[in-house]
Amino acid sequence: MATDESRIIVTIGATAHTVSVHHHNFPEIRAEGQNPEDAAAYLVNHLTRALDSALTPWRRETMSQAIADVQAFVVAKGS
Repeated sequence: MATDESRIIVTIGATAHTVSVHHHNFPEIRAEGQNPEDAAAYLVNHLTRALDSALTPWRRETMSQAIADVQAFVVAKGS
């Protein structure tokens, strides 16, 4: 499964000191943090919880790919 970090969208958060992160395919699932790495790590948790409600194999696969993309983003930003 190839990951695509360009699908991670980072924007200004609710306050001037936070950022908001979401995956291109799931704009309704967002996370905020002090920096993009923290927010993306929280986003992995949100996407993993949402995976429980994915009823079709296609939806589960799409969400699993999004999780992999965000995890790759976290690793790339952390290095």
